[in-house]
Amino acid sequence: MIALSLRNIFFGLTLVFIPLAAHGGAHMANLPPTNLSDVDPFLHRPNFVVADMDRALRLYRDIIGFKVNVLMPASELMNNIFEIPLDAQTRIAFLSSVDGEFGNIGITEVKGIDLPQTTSIYPTVWIIEIQREIDEMVSLLEAEDLEIKGVYDLQNPDRMEIVFTDHDGHRVLLMRLNRPGVKG
Repeated sequence: MIALSLRNIFFGLTLVFIPLAAHGGAHMANLPPTNLSDVDPFLHRPNFVVADMDRALRLYRDIIGFKVNVLMPASELMNNIFEIPLDAQTRIAFLSSVDGEFGNIGITEVKGIDLPQTTSIYPTVWIIEIQREIDEMVSLLEAEDLEIKGVYDLQNPDRMEIVFTDHDGHRVLLMRLNRPGVKG
């Protein structure tokens, strides 16, 4: 009997999509182990804090293109993990990039307290591959009044990147790989 868990389904999807996304399909000979229990360490999903879930979903769902799997009140566990006061109002959303895949990222909304703001070096950068045209994305980000740090045309691999800061101070890099035979 084959037991299908979300973990095994997720891993199966990563066998297909991660090599394609990272290398344009060039390194298919070096696939990871076929069972997640053989992967150590294994990153399940980063989760970050925002002040306004609707505003964050406008960016990550409506503009970037993630799909919302779940949107619900956050548990007390999330308050403990992030050290959020228990009287703060919290919700959590799990977003995915592929139908059927659960939660590439988690977003935790915190209302009722001021969130810290990045004032110098950004402690993290979200690197997200997209398929849409960079010019279109720049226009959408500018319409949201987001700070665009730069648009870069880079090589090795051949790609275009947009670096910007979201409404909550998280640095994001959107990358579009220019693959041979694909108009970029």
